[in-house]
Amino acid sequence: MEDAHPADTPAIPEAVQQTFFDQVLNCALLAEQRAGAVVRHLQLAGTFIRVVYAGDTLYRLFSPALAHLEAEIPNLPDITFHIWDSISTQIDMPPPPVPQHCFTDRGDIWGMNSPRIRTAFHWIECSVNLMDLEQKEAVYWVKDASTIPYWCEASPLRTLFHWWMEKQGCQLLHAAALADGENAVLITGKGGVGKSTTALSCLAAGMHYLADDYLVVGLSPEPRVYSLYTSAKLVSGQLQHFPHLAPLVTNMAYLDEEKAVVQLWPAYHPQLCRSLPLKAVVTPCFGATGETVFAPIGYAEVRNAAAFTTLSQLPYAGGKTYAFIDKMLASVPYLSMVLGHDLAAVPRSIRQLLATSPSGLAKLAIAAENHIAASKPLISVIIPVYNGAHFLADAVNNVLTQHYPSLEIIVVDDGSTDDIEAAVGQLPVDVRFFRQENSGAASARNRGIKDVSGEMLAFLDVDDLWPEGNLLMLADMLMADPELDMVHGKGHTLVKNAETQNYECAGNPNESFPYYIGAGLYRRSAFAKIGLFDTELRYAEDTDWFNRAAELQLNIAHLESVTLHVRRHGHNMTAGKTLVELNVLRVFKKTLDRQRAAAQLVTENPDQHENI
Repeated sequence: MEDAHPADTPAIPEAVQQTFFDQVLNCALLAEQRAGAVVRHLQLAGTFIRVVYAGDTLYRLFSPALAHLEAEIPNLPDITFHIWDSISTQIDMPPPPVPQHCFTDRGDIWGMNSPRIRTAFHWIECSVNLMDLEQKEAVYWVKDASTIPYWCEASPLRTLFHWWMEKQGCQLLHAAALADGENAVLITGKGGVGKSTTALSCLAAGMHYLADDYLVVGLSPEPRVYSLYTSAKLVSGQLQHFPHLAPLVTNMAYLDEEKAVVQLWPAYHPQLCRSLPLKAVVTPCFGATGETVFAPIGYAEVRNAAAFTTLSQLPYAGGKTYAFIDKMLASVPYLSMVLGHDLAAVPRSIRQLLATSPSGLAKLAIAAENHIAASKPLISVIIPVYNGAHFLADAVNNVLTQHYPSLEIIVVDDGSTDDIEAAVGQLPVDVRFFRQENSGAASARNRGIKDVSGEMLAFLDVDDLWPEGNLLMLADMLMADPELDMVHGKGHTLVKNAETQNYECAGNPNESFPYYIGAGLYRRSAFAKIGLFDTELRYAEDTDWFNRAAELQLNIAHLESVTLHVRRHGHNMTAGKTLVELNVLRVFKKTLDRQRAAAQLVTENPDQHENI
């Protein structure tokens, strides 16, 4: 993804976002007129959705996974989805109102944050997704339907469903769900932990099936699971355990490079449930015995398992997602599901769990730890790294030992030549991991900022550390004053003792560099006001950003506290650099240039700037 100067990433006015939505909707309507409209009505979580396809190209791809939701709509629909492509309809997509560098990996578009208009661009499928939450119209577009990846066929329109369900007080979750006909158990966790094999084993054993990948959960008037797709995805090597599913695989010719997509409708119609009450949430892990058993699990572990992939894949997911998961886990018991080697025995264990009385489940699910009250906002921690793989485990462990309950960790590799991927793979927690060509710390931080889920941001260079309790302290201060844009403390240098090889404090924190990025906690909105870090500066991008913050009078609380430990180890990026190399003069000149430009504006427009 190309990078840019902060001035190139403005906040897009809502009127511009509304105009773009209207332009795209008009194109969708024109495509429907030209190709002919194929209309289907879906019922999901108590709402009725009218889906209008422009022609049958995308209808043939998407409708099989949604066929079980089709229903007669008694009156007007609650919302309409318009689905179209350019190749089959010969209607082009209008150009976006933002440059390409505003598109993030997750799909959010930097600068387009209207509470009414939702907009996302997904790189791999090259799709545009839009929704007007007031007008209750949505649009999905791709240029060429033939380039859509297999997972979009298995779980189509996921972003639109996510936005609509959140509007209804429900939540899409990355999870599987099985049932005994009366109640459901939700199985959540990242890919590869056994959700799909567990779900399909239970289906084969005659149990009821709601999902193996994405589903919807509602909490009112009771916790309830809603089936979203009747497709399943399975690693091709696992197909040998389910030979009866082979005739239902839709992409058999591509299994050397794709997961198998299994369309369960209508073959398993009697076992496919639309909705059932939620009785328990479990997180799977692999055990050493034959039997599958259930055990207590810590709150933070199951909370992260439920949130991680959901936040990684769904645009605009964030604090509301965590708040929903907290309410869900407060409403139903949660457990660890330790999967045994005997795959055929898994359904028996799940049936036994569902047959357990509520009091019995409560006793079984006594958590191993108390959790901090779930009122803390989500903090996204961005860790840029360049050839610092050997520091990464320390940095992530330092974040975890902050014991902050709502965390998202983003690691951005800035073109390292060491084995950073191996270091990420050995971490004890899931992180969102991005790689880019070497472009500097400013670019790496910007990459993380564009993809955060949290409303609060923290930065930790891979070789630095935070004092104990730092995040809780900073978050409490920022929450206590809604007018604050950020809180910022002081850095304290740590130097390695040659004899003990331990790091020890050195120097006076009051005399330390005043602009350490890692010494503060920031609202995401601060970067909308000030802009991102200046990628023209390989060094001193922190000084430049704080200069701009001062010029625009950002509301900053300066703390007389050490909020960052800066480790000096001889290989720091600034080690041995001259003042010229550190961009001291360039930053000073940039400040003067901004002041001169502001003065020129006042001279040219005195009436408009009389208060300056």
